Order: sequence, then structure tokens, then C-alpha cells
Amino acid sequence: MIFSVYKYPILRTSTNYYYVNMAVSDLIASVTIWPLYLTDEIITSSGSLLQEPLATAACKVGMFFRLASTVVSILSLVLIAVDRFIATVFPLKAALITSKLRAALLFATWLISTAYCFLAPYHSRVRKVGRETFCRFAWNEMATAIYFITGLTLFTVMPLITIIVLYLCIMRSLRRRLQPQEDTRASKRQKNRSKQNEHVMKIFKSIVIAYFVTYSFFWVYFVLKITFPELSYKDSCKLILGFTYFVLPSLSTAINPVILFAFSSNFRQALRMLNLFSFRITVNSVHVLNTSVQERDGSTSDPAKPSQTLC
Repeated sequence: MIFSVYKYPILRTSTNYYYVNMAVSDLIASVTIWPLYLTDEIITSSGSLLQEPLATAACKVGMFFRLASTVVSILSLVLIAVDRFIATVFPLKAALITSKLRAALLFATWLISTAYCFLAPYHSRVRKVGRETFCRFAWNEMATAIYFITGLTLFTVMPLITIIVLYLCIMRSLRRRLQPQEDTRASKRQKNRSKQNEHVMKIFKSIVIAYFVTYSFFWVYFVLKITFPELSYKDSCKLILGFTYFVLPSLSTAINPVILFAFSSNFRQALRMLNLFSFRITVNSVHVLNTSVQERDGSTSDPAKPSQTLC
């Protein structure tokens, strides 16, 4: 998806830039949390797979990017809702969202997430329990609860309410425009534009639902971790807790591109062009390889001809 938006100008819209921002954060999180998974969940006969000092680095890096990716993705969804709200309800003001303002908003998502999440790696510590290592917060229970409840309120509950309210306003505006009007060229153009916006909002709704469903397990993990901290040390609970923290939140990384390529004709066209582009590169590579082999064979067979004439 990132390469598609980079490669084809038709996909470089405000909404798709925010989707790319989500994809970048999800990609970084997917790469950086696996060392944390190796520290917390993968246990060998000699203990945890990652030991000190790699365990501490994996703990801090994985904890930061898991939280930062969540905040960036949620803020990007809010920006998409605001962008669609302005473009649909106040179309004359859509021109006020310039490329510089959009870039500043994208940068703000990472700045806000860093401001909230930098405490996580700072207070994360590797705790040794027998032969196993665990990445845990060094705060007391009250401070940890306040930190995560604040994050749950600011970056889950309030954004979700904002997205729902904006979505309802957008859909009400679109349905009002789709009501029967005079059969003129301008009204037909407006109806077509409204149908396109409605299709965009359906895609956005699917991505929002998929994202919050997968990440709801992420917050369930933290609630259980705060309420029953002893569960994370039990072998019978490690698989369930690891699945809710590492696997399910990462599903949005795969679900979002599937939704975009399945329901967006522009993304499907870009995918076909990418397949054709990769096929041409493969064909050209094979042609160049065959040409070089033929030239090499010709250069090695030419000296044999004079030797035969001399004999």
C-alpha cells in the first residue's frame, strides 16, 4: 500500500496519506515488537530466548513502538474523519487543508505519540523470575493504572466517540444530497460525487471497525495485566496474553490493505499495474541474462574457429 501511493499520483489524496501514516506505524511496530515477544514468550530449556543485555533493549524498544503505533494509528483515523467531514459538509473550506498543513498534522501524530509513550521505555525494566525474563513497568500499581487509564481515555474512548459523531454527520449530509432533485447536469454531478464520498466512508467505516476490534484485545491485555499481574507469570496464561498483545493488534497491518485493495477501484488498478510492472522487470531481467549468456558463449567459441583453420 505504501509503495502504491508512492508510485501512482492518482492515489495521493489526503485520506490515503493518513492511511500510509497508519501503515508506516503498523509496519514499524510489527518489526520492533518481535524481540519483545522473544523475551517474554519464547522460553527454551535454558530460560528466555533473549537474555541481558538484549532483553532490556528489546523490552524498551518493543514497549515504546507498540504503544506509539497504537496512538499514531488512532490519531490518523481521527484525522481521516475530520478531513472527510470538512470535504463533505464544508466543501468550500477543503482548500484550506494544504499540503504543508497535512504534513504538519502527520508530524503531530508522531509528536503526540512520542510525548505520551516516552515514559513507557523509561520505566520499563526486565524482571528475572527463575530462568525466565519478563518486561514489566517499574512503577507502582497506582501510577501504572493512572497512566494506562489516561491513555485509554485520550486515545481510544474519546477518538472513537469523535469518529462516530463525525461519521454520522457525514452520512446525514450525503443522504440529504442524494435526495431527488431537478434532473440537471449539475445535480447529476453532485449525486455522483456524493456516491463516491459515501463509498469512501464505507471503506473508512470498515477500517475503523476492524482496527478497534483488533486493538480492543490490546487494552484487555493491559487491564488484565494491571488487575491480575500474576497471570503473566503462569504458563497456562502466557499463550492467551501473548496472543492478545502481539498477534491480534498486528492483524490490522494485514486487514487494512486488504480492505483498500478489495473495495477501492483505484487501489485495485494500482495493484494490477504493480503486477504488470514486476512482470516486465522479470522479463527484462531474464532477457538481459540470456543476452549476456549468449555473448559469453559467442566470445568463448570465436577463438576456436581460427585454431581449426590453422590446423
